[in-house]
Amino acid sequence: MHFTSTMALAAAVLATATSATSTHNWWTIPSNFGNISEAESSIRVPHGSDPTTTYWMANGWGGGYMGMQHNSGSTRTILFSAWDDGKGGKVTGIEKGKDVIVDGFGGEGTGSHAHLTYNWTAGETVYFRVRAKVDEAQNSADYTGWWRPAAQKDWNLIATLRVENVPKWLTGIYGFLENFGSNGDEIREGFWGNFSVTNTQGKIAKPSGVSYTHTEPGPGSNYEYKFVNGESYMRTDGPKDQGIYPPTNPE
Repeated sequence: MHFTSTMALAAAVLATATSATSTHNWWTIPSNFGNISEAESSIRVPHGSDPTTTYWMANGWGGGYMGMQHNSGSTRTILFSAWDDGKGGKVTGIEKGKDVIVDGFGGEGTGSHAHLTYNWTAGETVYFRVRAKVDEAQNSADYTGWWRPAAQKDWNLIATLRVENVPKWLTGIYGFLENFGSNGDEIREGFWGNFSVTNTQGKIAKPSGVSYTHTEPGPGSNYEYKFVNGESYMRTDGPKDQGIYPPTNPE
């Protein structure tokens, strides 16, 4: 499904190889912070580094993710997804924003996703927020996703997705950069920043950094990741002499 990633790695550190190397940044959360109910971050894509079939994922957790894609041609989207428990439990759309489509998916696990066509542009900063609300009595959790461009103060709702049999707060928070197509000739880059998490007591923390992983590199793969001035930079694909930072292909 190409409103989603070609990997379902929310609980895994490494995924199997795809057509290009996918890179992941895992947020460094303060120890003993408690249950996380909310995660917020932003993505900025440099000009010329936004080819089609690319997913810049902002706020991922053990049961879903959200971010933005350049799908094809002029089609660009904001995406929010949650997986079911894999044992027959449902994921139901409880609420959705204006012009948002909510439907099911399969192929890389099953669940529901909400997507909105939005013509985001390279160079602008887009913010993302995910909130979890656990209902232990009903053995479920509601996950709500919002987004907004930097020039807008108010948040835009994507959707609230109710996941049965998975009463879990946000864990394993991360982002990724992925080429879900087959052409690796063009560079894909992004800066992830403005990280914050909120626990169930209302305490807010700013993650101090990130750690990185990547999928198994293919022949001739070019990729890079580093934490610079409070932002996480990631790139994949394209010639070595292009991009903000040259690829060092870290192990």
